[in-house]
Amino acid sequence: MNLMSMTDNAFQLIGGRTCLDFLNTANWSKDGEVIEDKLLSDKDLALWCHAAGLQDVTGKSGRLTEILEFRGSLRGIFVATLDGTAPTKKGMAALNGALASMPSSALRVSRKKGLALSPSLTLEQAIAISAAAVLSRDLEVSRVKICPGNDCAWLFLDESKNRRRTWCSMETCGNRAKAQRHYQRKTKSAK
Repeated sequence: MNLMSMTDNAFQLIGGRTCLDFLNTANWSKDGEVIEDKLLSDKDLALWCHAAGLQDVTGKSGRLTEILEFRGSLRGIFVATLDGTAPTKKGMAALNGALASMPSSALRVSRKKGLALSPSLTLEQAIAISAAAVLSRDLEVSRVKICPGNDCAWLFLDESKNRRRTWCSMETCGNRAKAQRHYQRKTKSAK
């Protein structure tokens, strides 16, 4: 695993939903193993929460291992859903546990501010709200895709009009794939 601190690398919030951006705090292999984790410390987690607009959630400090386990469980749910298979009981228990542990005053809706999260929410609870919103809507789930880039496998919501977005980001994975195809064509024609 490549040890990289997010203080050295800008966050790319390109998933389209907070829960997807949370899952994208790691690069994943095709078999679901973390290749590169961007959350290596409480500081990295706090920086990501700030970038994602979740700086007010509680219970982050000293819980990095639990939060990363939750991320793995949640990613398993999304990947299973996209594959048309049943998520693991452990994964569903993690998501449902986070949702069930929320206080009744966790969400507030007002005409002026819209939906507001209580500052007493944990990170897992805030992410679980986002995940439940995506997973409970067939239209949302049908637009979630996995980037085919080498050692990426980020999840993103394809909001393009024709639903033909392939890459998490054309600037990164898309350009790498184009450059690789160009190199292969050049070396093939040189033989």
